[in-house]
Amino acid sequence: MIDLPPLQHWLVPIVRKAGLPGADDLSISSDTPIGEAWTLAAMATGVSQEVLAEMVALHFGLERVRFAETDITAVPLIPARVARRLGVLCVGVSDRTVRVATSDPVSIESENEITRLTSRSVTFEIATPEQIEDTVRAAYPDEGAEEHQLPALLADDEAPHILVVDDDANIRLLLRTVLQSKGFRVSEAEDGPQALDFLDANEGVHLVTLDLKMGVMDGLEVLERIRARVRTSALPVVVATGTSDPDVEMRLFEAGADDFVVKPIDPPRFLLRIQAVLRRHDRGGHPLLA
Repeated sequence: MIDLPPLQHWLVPIVRKAGLPGADDLSISSDTPIGEAWTLAAMATGVSQEVLAEMVALHFGLERVRFAETDITAVPLIPARVARRLGVLCVGVSDRTVRVATSDPVSIESENEITRLTSRSVTFEIATPEQIEDTVRAAYPDEGAEEHQLPALLADDEAPHILVVDDDANIRLLLRTVLQSKGFRVSEAEDGPQALDFLDANEGVHLVTLDLKMGVMDGLEVLERIRARVRTSALPVVVATGTSDPDVEMRLFEAGADDFVVKPIDPPRFLLRIQAVLRRHDRGGHPLLA
């Protein structure tokens, strides 16, 4: 039997290409855990892991992570158990992409898992394994934290309950993530009839966010039906619309909308409007609305 040399870790050719001292003698098996691989490469060449991170980013044409600019509303898109297992952290999100901090940008498992969880394409940004470990620990300090929520901001049983109504699953995911990151309880409906059925069956909803353009029943009709029902006639409703047309704004307010937001959703502005509407209707002085 011929003994074949072990496959080398992807870090090895990057280090050798840079011509670092000791790189020619460096040997790291491809199945070496990522943290150990970075440590071995740094020790063998005498450079810091920060220098290695710059090399890795340059080699793959990727950005370095700026943790100070992390979008806190994006973090819960990746559950704590997945973040710890894969050594990743979601640092930014848009309607179609997520920016993910990693020290293993060739991990197909990470890319596939994050794509499945977020329904978005993944753009990796590079950090050292130590940086990833520290930031994941800070973002998910409670080992038993509920998935998709920041542990320090988990919604309590008394937190306002918001129903998100939109026929776009990606928009629902974004709004759920933004709201849950601030401690709100969130339910979803994918169209108008489902939203009305939910409101019939659940009395504890404090506010509805409602997409204006939906296929089965548009948001204006849903709003009119909410206002026509005695039990929900005073329920706060914030409508999301793709236009800032004053005529549309007038129609929404005439139909009973409490406020509206224009797509694409800007998370900080969206949260401010939600809090402002809830504050006008709040009688209990909940801290989330302070």
